[in-house]
Amino acid sequence: MGQNMNRQPTLMDVVNQQLVTELSMDQNGSRFIQQRLEHATPQEKDAVFEEILPETIRLCTDVFGNYVIQKFFEFGTPQHKRMLAECLEERVLPLSLQMYGCRVIQKALEHGQGDRQLRMLGELKDHVLELV
Repeated sequence: MGQNMNRQPTLMDVVNQQLVTELSMDQNGSRFIQQRLEHATPQEKDAVFEEILPETIRLCTDVFGNYVIQKFFEFGTPQHKRMLAECLEERVLPLSLQMYGCRVIQKALEHGQGDRQLRMLGELKDHVLELV
């Protein structure tokens, strides 16, 4: 019994307690999730992803949450990247102008899939001066 009290929490503990979004917006919680995502199993990534997907835009503009979204563009599956990019569609310009959202857009452009990258760039092409 004492061993369980000293056990480090896992990503699945966070998922099972439905704390992914809340922890993503906390400095230490975000760091915990980011570090675990780098070495997570596909099942763990899917479980975390299911919780963050409905909160994508809110997390993109959050001081700590944006890093969790960025991590999915780096370490997520092609399906995760596609679904996140779909959430960002038609919001690329306002996110690019936002302090934290711009980091997510940059990561999406670096790690996204070709057709999605072109769509995102298409949203920005007439606004270059605003973005400088």
